[in-house]
Amino acid sequence: MQGERVHFISELCIVSLKYQGAFMKAKQLAVAIALIGAGAALNVHAEEKINKVERVEVTGSSIKRIKKEGATPVETISRKAIEKTGAASVNELLKNISSMDIMDQGELTSNAPSASGSTNIKMRGLGTGDILVLLNGRRLPVSAIGDTASPSGVDVNMIPISAIERVEILKDGGSAVYGADAVGGVVNFITKKNYQGGEIRGNVGQSSRGDGTEKNFGMSGGYGDLDEQGFNVFGSFDIFKRDAILRKDRDLTKSVDFRSYGGKDGRSNFSPYGNINKGGTGQVKPCPTELLGADGKCKFDFNNSILTAYNGADRQTGMLLGTVKINDDIRAFLQGFYSKTQDHFEAQPAPDTMYTAGKVQQYQGRFMQAGPRITDRDSSMYQFVAGIEGSTNGFDWNIAAGHGVSTQTNQDSNYLDRDKFFAALESGAIDGTSTNNNQAIVDALKVTPRREGESSLSFFDAKVSGETGISLPGGALAYAVGVSATRESVKDTPDQLSQDGGVFGSIQQGAVDASRNAKAVYAELSIPVLKSLELQAAVRYDSYDSDSKASPRLAARFQPIPEVLFRASYTESFRMPTLKQLSGGAGEGAYTVETPEECAALGQPKNCKVDGYLTTGSNTALKPETGKSFNFGVVAEYGPFSGSIDWWKTEKSDVIDTPTELQAIQHGAYKYDARGILINTALQNLTSLTVEGIDTDIKFRLPTEFGIFTFSNTNSYYLTNEKVNIDNELENWNGVYNNPQWRNTFRVEADNGSWGSAIAVKTTAGFYDRKLPNSASAPIGPDVREVPSYTETDLTLSYSGFKNLKIDAAVKNLFDNMPPFSNANVNGNNSQMGFAELYSVRGRFFSLGAKYSF
Repeated sequence: MQGERVHFISELCIVSLKYQGAFMKAKQLAVAIALIGAGAALNVHAEEKINKVERVEVTGSSIKRIKKEGATPVETISRKAIEKTGAASVNELLKNISSMDIMDQGELTSNAPSASGSTNIKMRGLGTGDILVLLNGRRLPVSAIGDTASPSGVDVNMIPISAIERVEILKDGGSAVYGADAVGGVVNFITKKNYQGGEIRGNVGQSSRGDGTEKNFGMSGGYGDLDEQGFNVFGSFDIFKRDAILRKDRDLTKSVDFRSYGGKDGRSNFSPYGNINKGGTGQVKPCPTELLGADGKCKFDFNNSILTAYNGADRQTGMLLGTVKINDDIRAFLQGFYSKTQDHFEAQPAPDTMYTAGKVQQYQGRFMQAGPRITDRDSSMYQFVAGIEGSTNGFDWNIAAGHGVSTQTNQDSNYLDRDKFFAALESGAIDGTSTNNNQAIVDALKVTPRREGESSLSFFDAKVSGETGISLPGGALAYAVGVSATRESVKDTPDQLSQDGGVFGSIQQGAVDASRNAKAVYAELSIPVLKSLELQAAVRYDSYDSDSKASPRLAARFQPIPEVLFRASYTESFRMPTLKQLSGGAGEGAYTVETPEECAALGQPKNCKVDGYLTTGSNTALKPETGKSFNFGVVAEYGPFSGSIDWWKTEKSDVIDTPTELQAIQHGAYKYDARGILINTALQNLTSLTVEGIDTDIKFRLPTEFGIFTFSNTNSYYLTNEKVNIDNELENWNGVYNNPQWRNTFRVEADNGSWGSAIAVKTTAGFYDRKLPNSASAPIGPDVREVPSYTETDLTLSYSGFKNLKIDAAVKNLFDNMPPFSNANVNGNNSQMGFAELYSVRGRFFSLGAKYSF
């Protein structure tokens, strides 16, 4: 039996390591482990932990247990583990988790101010709206201003990482406790409790190129012991600032002409010199030779001046938690949370089709004298929760109510009144290709658009759990029941000129003012059939103003021997369309038709470049999405080894989506106007999807005379990522742009008394360099290039040998690896920086911090 167990562990290791590819470069790994060993050898004293066994409520269930592993996979990141990552934000922390699909679109781009600076999370190949983000087990309000097409998520940058005691990630769909809309899982941020003492902390970091400077300062403190004094108050405050990194300061992003990388020339035809479309040929003003393209067009490189490659940040967060012990069995609690961010974004002057005086000539131009388009964004989020919890006659209960609000205001400048601007062009009052116009006339054309948004969530919930008194061979039958009522609202109010589409240089923006109520009731049972076998059953009934559904869940946990556990679950999910998807109006953004497939659908040459706009819109007739999730896993532990492997699968029906640009063109959903092609997409219950994969987690703990070394490896591998599209064709999205087939994180940690160190090697698989999926109508041929895998290595070192003082140092991206070039990123409405939004070009980054406790 012992040999079989060891063999089982080795098989787990093989599965996890199979798809790491080339990330384990011998040189990098040797350097990494050498650095870890150096940190461990500085001290030879080890500490022992005292484990206290108690019943705890684990994310995903309201029934308290003492068992370490349940019927569903829950990954826990402790405070100690958080500090070892050296992460300065929640976004940076979650990038260490292989199952997280974090895209840095919001942190990278400055051309979409509604989302810039924010970070939403995804998991297991599903969207932002399929993941529930919780703070102490309760929902947070979503971002106030967002895209109508995709559900808004919680901006995790708003959550203060310093106040977090641990993060629990439920990797299973359709949570009966928190909501059946948790299709892809739940991420629960749990704050410190019953904390006594205080700390002051600071951290500063900078890239090896001298930019992207980060400064972080915070303080927190707690007073009162619940057991001895009957109360506890904890408060935390943090300030975070980061300087932007400009595209012109990185080799990869300094130009949108990527021909030197084997890519395309992405420079714009909307040139300050004016490329004539009608009434002549060439340019309105002579084009410098170095800017003249092979197609005879004068090019404009928008990457080589003010655009950011990594956005700046200015955030302040505060949290206050209070708990009062009413008696030995009952406690009252109050939680307050506030976060505020200020962001500044600049973009190039607006591109558009313009005219010379008298409309003699029509040209693609860019009016440089207007100055860079500027957006100053102020965002905030707050939430208050009050409740009471306790135990009465063997029953655990909890009652709470709360209210949360997320706000955002975008204040723009250097935009123009569209009608007045075109009137001035036609009359000859200004020349769109000149920077020497009468400045007073130009200033008179300027407008300052303003957009205000507010999202709110009010809730009441109550639950009770306990044992029924019915005894089974494995123990007592346990249960939990709960109810909740919520009211959510969203207001998104652009100024009237923006709603009318009258702002030159901005999209037309629709106003939203909507709200709805929801009620839910749930129940779950824990059935200990045997000491080794536990069955679970749960059901949740959600009722909205317009729809309702019951969503069941079944699970099992079988532990035939202490070292091995089998787990399985089946859950159903139910997600209503968001308020914006139902009532969001229409939006519009710049788009360029340039892929061979799109060009062919328009009857154009395969290397065409047709500039225009893409419209999206809401749909009041949308139906709820429904889904099913399956999970089967094995957990094993033997001596210093532990490991798990989980197969999972999620199926969704009536998926709310927009047709791709190609599908819209193929179905005739486009027209031409004076500005170019206008491709019309609208939200529909278009598709069904299936996402399937395997997660592995391997750990080996090795005590030595130099300290305790811990080796771990986590891997998330996608077997399937398929959609049935509008044409009823099966599309395979696995391994195409921004959909890598696997992610892997290998870590080595060393702990030895006052010294601690860790190395993390994070690898993301390569992908086919195209935005389109593999399907019968669009197969991936041998001519499609493959983007290679990408690896980042982070090193952290800490020393706590001084009284009350801990010093931390980190080198992130130790080997200064830059993202691999992606030509697909240059197409359409991506960030056009030459790499997928999975990465950044910050490069090697040094940080040093200290924490003083008292």
